[in-house]
Amino acid sequence: MPVKGRIIWIAGPAVRAEGMMGARMYETVYVGEEKLIGEIIKLTGDIAFIQVYENTSGLRPGEPVYGTGQPLTVTLGPGVIGNIYDGVQRPLISIARAVGSFIKRGVHVPPISLDKKWKFIPTVKKGQRVEPGDVIGVVEETPLIQHKIMVPPNSRGGEVVEIAEEGEYTVEETIVVTKTNAGEEQLKMYHRWPVRQPRPFRERLDPVVPLITGQRVLDTLFPMAKGGTGCIPGAFGTGKCVPPGTPILLSDGTLVPIDELFREATTNYSINDENEEVIIPIDKLKIIGFDGERLREFEASHIYRGRTKHLVRLVTSSGREVIVTPMHKLFKLDPETGKIVEVPAASIVRGDFLAMPRKINVRNSYQLILLKDVESLHVCGKEDLKLIKELMEEAKQKVGSIKALARTMGISYNTLIRYWIGRNEPSLKFFIKLSELLGKKLPLEFTVKSSTRGKSIKLPRYMTAKFAEFLGLLMSRGMITKHSVRLLNVDPLITSRFNQLLRELFQLNSSVRFFKTVRCIQVNSTALVKILVFLGFPLMGKSKKSTIPLIILRSPDDVIAGFIRGYYLGVGTFNRGVVEISSASREIIQMLSYLLTRLGILYTIKMDKEKNKNRIIISGINELEKFYSIVLEEVREIDKVASIKKYIETHSRDRTLREVNPLSPQHIEEPTARTTFLNLRKEGINIYNYASLGEHLSTSMLNGVALLSQSRIDHYTAMLDKALEEVFFDKVEDVEVISGDFTVYDLTVPYVHNFVGGHVPCLLHNTVTLHQLAKWSDAKVILHIGCGERGNEESEILIKFPEMADPYSGRPLMERTILIANTSNMPVAAREASIYTGVTIAEYYRDMGYDVLLVADSTSRWAEALREISGRLEELPAEEGYPSYLSSRLAEFYERAGRVKTLGNPERIGSVTIVGAVSPPGGDFTEPVTTHTLRFVRVFWALDPNLAYSRHYPAINWIQSYSAYVETVSRWWEEAVDKEWFKLRHEFYQILRREDELLEIVRLLGPEALPDDEKLILDVARMIREGFLQQSAYDEVDSVCKPEKQVKMLRLYVKFYKLASHALEKGVQLRDIRAMKIIAELIRSKSTIPNDRLDLFDKLEEKMEEEFRQLMVSVSPGVSVGGM
Repeated sequence: MPVKGRIIWIAGPAVRAEGMMGARMYETVYVGEEKLIGEIIKLTGDIAFIQVYENTSGLRPGEPVYGTGQPLTVTLGPGVIGNIYDGVQRPLISIARAVGSFIKRGVHVPPISLDKKWKFIPTVKKGQRVEPGDVIGVVEETPLIQHKIMVPPNSRGGEVVEIAEEGEYTVEETIVVTKTNAGEEQLKMYHRWPVRQPRPFRERLDPVVPLITGQRVLDTLFPMAKGGTGCIPGAFGTGKCVPPGTPILLSDGTLVPIDELFREATTNYSINDENEEVIIPIDKLKIIGFDGERLREFEASHIYRGRTKHLVRLVTSSGREVIVTPMHKLFKLDPETGKIVEVPAASIVRGDFLAMPRKINVRNSYQLILLKDVESLHVCGKEDLKLIKELMEEAKQKVGSIKALARTMGISYNTLIRYWIGRNEPSLKFFIKLSELLGKKLPLEFTVKSSTRGKSIKLPRYMTAKFAEFLGLLMSRGMITKHSVRLLNVDPLITSRFNQLLRELFQLNSSVRFFKTVRCIQVNSTALVKILVFLGFPLMGKSKKSTIPLIILRSPDDVIAGFIRGYYLGVGTFNRGVVEISSASREIIQMLSYLLTRLGILYTIKMDKEKNKNRIIISGINELEKFYSIVLEEVREIDKVASIKKYIETHSRDRTLREVNPLSPQHIEEPTARTTFLNLRKEGINIYNYASLGEHLSTSMLNGVALLSQSRIDHYTAMLDKALEEVFFDKVEDVEVISGDFTVYDLTVPYVHNFVGGHVPCLLHNTVTLHQLAKWSDAKVILHIGCGERGNEESEILIKFPEMADPYSGRPLMERTILIANTSNMPVAAREASIYTGVTIAEYYRDMGYDVLLVADSTSRWAEALREISGRLEELPAEEGYPSYLSSRLAEFYERAGRVKTLGNPERIGSVTIVGAVSPPGGDFTEPVTTHTLRFVRVFWALDPNLAYSRHYPAINWIQSYSAYVETVSRWWEEAVDKEWFKLRHEFYQILRREDELLEIVRLLGPEALPDDEKLILDVARMIREGFLQQSAYDEVDSVCKPEKQVKMLRLYVKFYKLASHALEKGVQLRDIRAMKIIAELIRSKSTIPNDRLDLFDKLEEKMEEEFRQLMVSVSPGVSVGGM
């Protein structure tokens, strides 16, 4: 009978309960009133230690714990394929339909649909005896997977006494009844199996059949066997990150460096090591992100800090500088499809066009100036003093007495009396606090002064456009001293505007002064100085020390326009159609660029560090017109504003590089095909240059085509036209890889996984080998476990896998895929459950006779969960804090891989291949998880970041990687593909090994120290790297390479080396071999010869032999080619 206990202790996911006598190890329990799922992991008397797979926040001692008497199990039956589960097989899509996008605690939804009917076709007859593992019927689970209904392994077996006819049934209906020694047993289309118990099989077979991935470096050099084990190592935290100091645009318009956000988020966290990789949850951090069509507000959930050895620096034609990690994804326009795609920074090349924010909509209200924080300002206006007296009388009645009021206001009784009788003027701080006490509205402006004899000024309570313009003028050409404000400008119209703002805003007048022959406008007002200092203006400082006040960044667009107007009037120039705004402060220019983007004005940035001159340049009629109408029209009489207006009126519109959209001509040829050039020209659309001469479309032209042919324009071009309201495309002019040891940061942004940031506004994003394995491998079923990965990475899997097509059938890849998602912000205990859940489901499909590929990303996160739970249980730690049983848990997991003969009839052979991603902190392969993993796996695919940064994919290091399956799968290769495969592979790989040895000599002595035969090895190895090892996932021909093509290529490279070596021996010069035309054809053959035209390799081989023959004859007539 199930037990019932009560909670006595809670520590994160670990719970201790008493009264659990009779419970069993690994029994599933329901914890608390909400019945959270948990599992008993330790028993001491009647005390049970439970790991809870849901969030334990709010759980209290004394709440009940209900035993189930059953271990943690998974439901196995039709409907598992194509599903997305969490770590304990809860179907996330079904839960979302039931309770919304956020999973609530204690929600229990069946893992497979209990109502859906499946067409069942029986394969046994009445009276037939069946045993565990026998197939009793089949169901088409998806068009790619025929689901075999099997007698469960724990069934007794027996004679079939009832069998359902062919038809549609739910999984809950009985389809077979058997007669056993213990009575009748009803079999349904599903059964349950404990996750920690391996499913039985008849016989384990040697892993002699390779798992074909279509990737040459894997299949040929480091093959994986079906039923084998492997790992892909690589440090986590070096993926999609940005360096410290990178500003992040918050939804209120504020710019905050990402490292500062991290410091604020970690205030309540203890971080012992500054180099430690950390993921911290954050609340209510709202940023701006791009959803594919528009920029809008999103909420970030986590912030991350890690390390990387490389950064990529991109410079665009508009002067934007983007510095990110190589795997950080950026938005690029695909000119052929018209889609905005996300690509790693490492794959960006010169000439690509990146999506950048065109206009950022920040919906802000007018900002209140927090005047109560300004010290030593006193109210002196008659109306204000009268109002204060009335408020004091009312406050006295509210609190009971003058003394009580003094205590409430935090001032002395004597000070309050002097305010009361009018001897002293009340402080502004007192006025505001008094109004707040009574809940009264304050006037829109005050009259204040700094001392008894000080000059009074009028002071607005809100930041307005004119106040912002005043600040912009002052920051560009002004300074403040302890008691005065000065503007250095000789233009009479601009000084007149400054004086006008002084009078309207503050009721102040200025005077003309000369300082060392420099003419300036000066106003003496200590009160104004205090306000400016409070807003962030540097006292006695120059413009290079200034930053734009936060209150400006958080203000509406008209206030922003006012600030830019003032700054332009101070230092801006206009000459020959170009507006230029300069500053010695890089930060001012960077912040101005964000303000211009807020207004939708495009610009170019130029930074000159040597001359300490930083500039914003605005050009092109479209942008000049926006700059004039949005920013400058209010001061149209000033010369450098009037000249812009005149230029706009006297010049025609032009095309600037920022307005170019590098779409393929096909995107306008089709929608305009049903009309004539003459009709198009009547509408102001001339497409000849675009369709015939290959010129790129301007944004206005794309808009025109879209409006003219709304019914015919293709889907992606229509989406692009809409997106161009929010973004523009910036051409990449320079790409640089920076090496070193860098701290990097990242934000997790659910749903869109990107954010606006950078020193100049850019769109920044936040496991390609594993994806390629899943897509191209010849495994029948793919199972991907996201174990503790960040939300960004896991969301990428959830988004991209359903979009992928199965390369063998053309059907959606999800029709043979199962996803288990357990992200880093989910309870850590569920990470372990996800591993066991995944491998149990994999074994189930193995028992049907299918080859299953299980990808676990990453086992390091699972090990971290084991460490945390072990620490909660106060167990004695082993190396680096991991529990002493870490190695045995890893062994249990990898031992469940294998190629087997299954139980039951008909006879079936199935396999589970396990590939785990290992993510050692800092890339340290000597840490415990990596070292223990390497003991249990037989294939090691070493990812090399240097290859990735040099755009060599797959980035598998051919020297560090290894496979213990080479000899075991060689028989399959020799029988199914080519009998010389093993010999060719050995000779081929020896060239690469020899190259590695020679490169050490080259590094020490230079290439000239090598003889020609060794230089030839380096040349051939380079050919192999470029033509064989390097493989493009985006090339239609090269993305997948069948075994037959791999061997043909293998033979050609080995033969080339032998022929070239023979030619060298006979006197041919190395330079003549290097000049051979066949070399380029050989390298290109990977993408020019498709998998179904292998006869072209034979012709290429003949051509190679003929070119060598001619080379030999030119040296010594009558000499044979030789070499083979």
